[in-house]
Amino acid sequence: MQTINRFWLICIFALAGSTALVPTEAVAMSDKKAAKIGKEMREEVVAKTPIYQDKKVTDYISTIGQRLVKHSNEPDKKFSFTVLDDPQINAFATPGGYIYINRGLITYMNSEAELASVLAHEIAHLTENHPSRQQNANIGNSVAAGVLAILTRSSEVGEATAMWGTVALRGYGREMELEADAVGAKTLNRAGYPGDAVIQMLSQMKAHERFTKVRAKDAGKKPPTYHGLFSTHPRTDKRLLEIVKQAGKDNATSQQNTGVVPFRVATEGLAFGVNYRGRAQQDNRFYDAAKTFTFDYPEGWQFKQTGSKITGHSEDKTATLVIDIQARTKHSPDEYIKKVLKVPFIKKSEALTVARLEGHTGIISEGKASKANAAADTRLAILQYGFRVFVFTGQHVDGDLDDKHEAQISSDTTSRTVSTTYDDELQTIITSFRPSSAGNGADRQMALHYVKARENTTYKKLAAQLRLGAYGEEQLRLINGHYPSGKPKAGQWIKILR
Repeated sequence: MQTINRFWLICIFALAGSTALVPTEAVAMSDKKAAKIGKEMREEVVAKTPIYQDKKVTDYISTIGQRLVKHSNEPDKKFSFTVLDDPQINAFATPGGYIYINRGLITYMNSEAELASVLAHEIAHLTENHPSRQQNANIGNSVAAGVLAILTRSSEVGEATAMWGTVALRGYGREMELEADAVGAKTLNRAGYPGDAVIQMLSQMKAHERFTKVRAKDAGKKPPTYHGLFSTHPRTDKRLLEIVKQAGKDNATSQQNTGVVPFRVATEGLAFGVNYRGRAQQDNRFYDAAKTFTFDYPEGWQFKQTGSKITGHSEDKTATLVIDIQARTKHSPDEYIKKVLKVPFIKKSEALTVARLEGHTGIISEGKASKANAAADTRLAILQYGFRVFVFTGQHVDGDLDDKHEAQISSDTTSRTVSTTYDDELQTIITSFRPSSAGNGADRQMALHYVKARENTTYKKLAAQLRLGAYGEEQLRLINGHYPSGKPKAGQWIKILR
């Protein structure tokens, strides 16, 4: 069921581009019903695509959005603005005034005015009731809507989605897109932004489309079908130019501000590409401070990291586990136990492989538990990971490892109590150890930063210095609005990736 859900959401949202996903039942849909559908759709959206967790950015987007609403054709309507943690270029809207913009789209903007042009476009689709004028939803969309209705337990969501699907795949059509541009341009001007930001944003999106096609061709792949923002417009659109020009005459304010500086301040440090650092952490999973590895543990266990040592215990403190991180040597795992840890003999000695990491495990025996010897046995395991060795030592306090007890095992949907030995519980924790792709990604996480260009600054030199690899020069040109051959000017603030 989750697979179907994910597929349908991708169909609706990833292909939506500039299309506003809004209710098509304009006559029958009340504000209350729209709010209900929008809320349920929001739950679906954020369940699959997390919200970007940077308050500076999210507050900034919301502030600009609300400013535009006050100057829109429905200034009293309630809108909310959400930044999704997605590197893809997209922005869309849903019933109830929900506007979404992907983090990846913000990456390619260079001013507050360009940002406002996209938000104003989405607001206009809602205020002008374009979905109610979109007809002829096909049978395929009705079937998909039925699936979504089942998944969300809401027939209203399903019915509305039947017609959103047509919009997502075909767009509103050139006339409605031009109308949204016209209304959006008026909103821009009334809010104090220059209407030609629409043209600048169009040029930037077309440059991105061109860059994507070049990369696809070089890789021997079929160029992707472009469904992005302003996809219905050609690069030089005379009608759009005239619309923007007229909007400026009719709605121009005494002050026109591109907002380059506040945009630069707000987007400094914005994650670029996949946001490894923003990934949500799972319950009952330990993440080390540097996020380079993880391991899972039963419900109730608690772990604490102090330097190179991690200590943990069960909820009732009858079991303990210590992980000591040491420097790796040339020794094999079993030799490491004997020569470095100075443990001459272990019972149940065996090689251990966890997530393709080599290791060894066994039991250090001290005899039966007694008052004089509280912990009889110790489960020992080591894993070699990079330049480090992880040494695990686990014990059953006041008892033997083979003693049984009740443990709470949880999954995403259920929680159950099982009878298990302390040794099995410790080994389950040890074998859940994983090198963290999120942590590894965090070490090389790319983000936007701004620097002032000098006389000899070139994108080619910057790409080499920053080790951006293939297409690094082109990527820098693109995010700065200089693709394919523009150059930075001395004293100009430009974006870099590092």
